[in-house]
Amino acid sequence: IEPKDDHGNPKKLDVKNSPDGEGTCVPGLKNVDVSSLAEVRAVLEQGQRHRHVGCTNMNEHSSRSHMVLSVSVRSTPLRPDCPATFGKMHLIDLAGSERIGRSGAEGDRLKEAQSINRSLSALGDCVQSLVARGKHVPFRNSKLTHLLQDSLGGESKVLMLVCVSPCEGDAPETLCSLNFASRARNVELGPAKRKAESAADVRARAAARDLEAAREGQA
Repeated sequence: IEPKDDHGNPKKLDVKNSPDGEGTCVPGLKNVDVSSLAEVRAVLEQGQRHRHVGCTNMNEHSSRSHMVLSVSVRSTPLRPDCPATFGKMHLIDLAGSERIGRSGAEGDRLKEAQSINRSLSALGDCVQSLVARGKHVPFRNSKLTHLLQDSLGGESKVLMLVCVSPCEGDAPETLCSLNFASRARNVELGPAKRKAESAADVRARAAARDLEAAREGQA
């Protein structure tokens, strides 16, 4: 959930490498603990309300930002000598690429379109490098790709759904989307790896959480 400053404006957030080595993280972002499907839906609805939507010549309710729901799951072993497993799942709704000439975007809508197109272009560059098995994959060229680095880095499973328009007038955009999907399907990430931590690590993590909660209670 995107935090706000004292004036109610969204805080500027950056993607960093997690200090515990578990991929990437966004310092300052609020995490919400959920224990039921209803609570998950409530968080999704809250995130949807925060999403920027604007009107263009092509879409009355055009998404002006990507939406990312990150779900972290950590098991609690029944026996103290058993390792705990953990995992992360990103559910992402990407805003579509936009042709400025057709959308008629101006002012803030234009800046949003340019930002969306740059991040999608960076994702395309990462896909191209992964297909070519390049030594360097430019994940850090965009906050979007940096956030997804651990998901696209070879130890995860990825499923991509590409939405296209059935309208004949949207054929150029449809062809562009299908070409991107064709490249993406050639990426081979290898088998996903099981992640686990020892009982000692579990206890240390629990102690750190308790200490942080105690500090917040004193604040």
